[in-house]
Amino acid sequence: MVIGGSVNVPETLKYAGVWAWRQIDSLRSLGVEVDTYTFVNRRSIGGLLSGGLEMRRKAKELKSDLIHVHYGAAQALVAVLFCSPPVVLKFGGSDLLGNYDANGRKTWSGRLSVLLSRLAAFRAARNIAVSEELRKALKFPSSQRKCEVIPNGIDLNLFKPFSKKEARNALNWQHDDPVILFMNRKGAWVKNPSLAFAAYEKAKKRLPALRIQIVETESPERMPLFMNAADLLLITSRHEGSNNTVKEALACNLPVVATPAGDIPKRLAGVQPSAVVAPDPTIIADSIEEILQQGIRSNGREYVTQLSLENVAKRMLKVYRETLCV
Repeated sequence: MVIGGSVNVPETLKYAGVWAWRQIDSLRSLGVEVDTYTFVNRRSIGGLLSGGLEMRRKAKELKSDLIHVHYGAAQALVAVLFCSPPVVLKFGGSDLLGNYDANGRKTWSGRLSVLLSRLAAFRAARNIAVSEELRKALKFPSSQRKCEVIPNGIDLNLFKPFSKKEARNALNWQHDDPVILFMNRKGAWVKNPSLAFAAYEKAKKRLPALRIQIVETESPERMPLFMNAADLLLITSRHEGSNNTVKEALACNLPVVATPAGDIPKRLAGVQPSAVVAPDPTIIADSIEEILQQGIRSNGREYVTQLSLENVAKRMLKVYRETLCV
């Protein structure tokens, strides 16, 4: 089977879509022949048209059995309109939930992306959504019926528990203070950093030694160090698809306190100690204090083994085979 895929990140920004590249490698390990194509310019009509033509040319040259497009919006619609092989679309979050400005208003481009994603899903052979919320966001019943919910896979060989002392030494953290880890995507409104900082300040009044480690841009290979060096992951998102950081934290047995965004309630079901809480700084601070006072790691890893890269690749391969009826 030869799959031509559209990956929504240029080579120079590979870190931003590292989950996609890891999943591609896991598919190759199952014997799937994968080639990739990246839209050079997806923000202009000319760029989309030329990209669509190039994708069609490449799919024909490779004799691709199937096209898998990571992420929806304009490039997804171009793929289903231009390419002859069956197209499988994978939706990850903002492509179906929209983008927001700093004031929390949905942008016009975000609204357009949602519309184009839904149109593309209607025309696609099959759809994949990383959460049930996103599957429902497809709106059209026919699009939902041909949609499989498959979260992104986790590299369990990379994300695994190891010594906190070892991790802190590697990061040059010269202290034993409790640390909250917070992923702040350059202050993105959807991540709700103001709520995270307000909750941290309240918790710090009760736990004066408490620190917060803000991570914005880090090498993916260094993230397991942060997961094992920290004492708790804090997520205050307003909405999510299927938050990869939460799953990576669980793989490292790092306790999580999070708002109920995307599939987080499902991911944290049964995980102890961890908590899904209302978006209120006092309630969040209470949960932070309660978990940190326990001073133990979570049992999270046992809840994400089914989301290993290999297991997710097998589920994706099943979708491919069903699409091709092989």
